[in-house]
Amino acid sequence: MSSWIIQTMEYDVDLEALLETRLRESGAPFVLMPARGGVGVRMEGSQGLEALSRALGALLVRDLVAFEVAAMTDETPLPLSDKQQILSRAVEAARQKEDLSEAASQLAAYLKEEGKLCLEGFLRFRMRPTLLFWRLCVEDAFSRLLLEREYAQAADVLRLLITQRPPRCKAVRLCLHGDGLCSLSDEGELRMEYVDETGEGIISLLVGLAPARLVVYDLSGGARQQLVKALTEIFSGRICLYTGDIP
Repeated sequence: MSSWIIQTMEYDVDLEALLETRLRESGAPFVLMPARGGVGVRMEGSQGLEALSRALGALLVRDLVAFEVAAMTDETPLPLSDKQQILSRAVEAARQKEDLSEAASQLAAYLKEEGKLCLEGFLRFRMRPTLLFWRLCVEDAFSRLLLEREYAQAADVLRLLITQRPPRCKAVRLCLHGDGLCSLSDEGELRMEYVDETGEGIISLLVGLAPARLVVYDLSGGARQQLVKALTEIFSGRICLYTGDIP
């Protein structure tokens, strides 16, 4: 039977409740008790250290990620509503790539030698690659949000241009594929097929064509969502959108 003290000086959480939840998931017998500056944990059985390491790994990577990401998000020069969007997106991205096995392995090595664990200290000094990845998630969410704003501003200008310009053709049919392939056709002789991963080329071409009706088949499975949104805003009132197979 072995025991440890788990503590946090910064995270505003019910540490005992979180520990109990994660330890119950491990299936190993345990006892929690009050301890000076934290929560005492006594593990029973030969797999106690391994179970505690897995539980603490889940607590760090799943439960406390939001606290660290929130602190990183606060560094961005954006209003609160935008920071909340970045926080939500970054936490979701971080959880999709979480590596509990690596965290558990690091914790097991540490707890073999030490009887006390400060969560934020361990995370910041012994899990720096994890923190770096979380920061990259924040930076990616920040960049995506700014790009969406740029798209929205550009869409406003292009929509105004479209409404002031008479249609140059009756209808254009656009098929979007997940690999960036775009297939374009009209009611006449126009047939085009090319790769446009950013979508800027296809938007420019369609604005130039100024069709009276734009039919878009999104076959990308959501991969071209940003482009579809931009087209919907630019060609508002002229666009018909379909997803799935071409009829």
